[in-house]
Amino acid sequence: MADVPDLSLCLIVRDEAARLPACLASVRALGGAELVIVDTGSVDGTPDLARAAGARVREIAWPGDFSAARNAALALATGRWVLVLDADETLPPASAEAIRRIVAGPADHACSLIQRNALASGAGSLAVRIVRLFPGRPDVRFERPIHEQVNTSLERAGIRIIDTEIAFEHSGYADARIMPAKLERNRALIEAALAADPAGDPNLRYFFAGTFADQGDHARAAAEYAACAAASRPRRRRLAIAALIKQAECLARLGRAEEAARLLSAEPEAASHPLACELRAAAADGRSLPAEAAAWRERILAAPDTAHLPPVALQPLKVRALQGLAEYWFARGRKEAAVRLLRLGMELAAGRRPADAGLAGAYGAVLRA
Repeated sequence: MADVPDLSLCLIVRDEAARLPACLASVRALGGAELVIVDTGSVDGTPDLARAAGARVREIAWPGDFSAARNAALALATGRWVLVLDADETLPPASAEAIRRIVAGPADHACSLIQRNALASGAGSLAVRIVRLFPGRPDVRFERPIHEQVNTSLERAGIRIIDTEIAFEHSGYADARIMPAKLERNRALIEAALAADPAGDPNLRYFFAGTFADQGDHARAAAEYAACAAASRPRRRRLAIAALIKQAECLARLGRAEEAARLLSAEPEAASHPLACELRAAAADGRSLPAEAAAWRERILAAPDTAHLPPVALQPLKVRALQGLAEYWFARGRKEAAVRLLRLGMELAAGRRPADAGLAGAYGAVLRA
């Protein structure tokens, strides 16, 4: 067994010659990880670049299914552990070191990592929790043609998932020019999967709703999120709550803030989500209840900078909360505090302050000054 690597790094790529070098450079700190790359039709020399980096490369035609492509890579992997990345993702040094410690131990569990998605607007990042580190076993495979995941096969195999705060960076959504094509591709794959199995995985309906929300069709998105919430209960409660929060967001965007607030108030577990707090604050503003709105915004400031479900960009959310709180205290004669809160928001918007729970402490200090 001495020749079995601790870790196999598996990627699927296509025309990634420009971005693959940065990804591979970021994983060198993993040490002697086996590198497995499946290319799905590059014409820019990506396979040659991968081979030059020491990768085992397989070239296949694009199967129209992300799980099928990822599983082609898993079939080549020989490591006790598997780490999955994409060419537009990089691993910070601290994360590489944390992964090295994990894979030195027994491959008896899987780990969820935090994917930090850089936003096209430049407004911070969107954190998503996703299982990317798991045992290299033939019964652990990806499922779903789009937004693929190994969670279902891990559950069947009786392999527990441990949530970690190990983060990696994703730049694939930072270029707004490529997003329309990605949305159309994703919707086509999801529509085909739903047509084949309408009562299947409700996660697909959640992602389907998101394609409409991303294109501004909030009425259709609200209906699809409602259908997802109904299909998710009671077995997938976390997904049902996420769909409900997104449904409320769409209703608010349609000018139906009160309806959104009623929907959220019926689900107590939604009250801890920062997006739900913002929606409740807006509804309180509409009812001329400034103290209630301020209380919801204070909850937003206390939200941890981690992966929430549904995912949400905390930086702009907290900037808006600080602006609303500045207005609240200005109206109550605390003009100096209001100015300091606005400055705090400007620091946050400029990236000079993290969007973590420490903002709640800074806010409290401003009020005590």
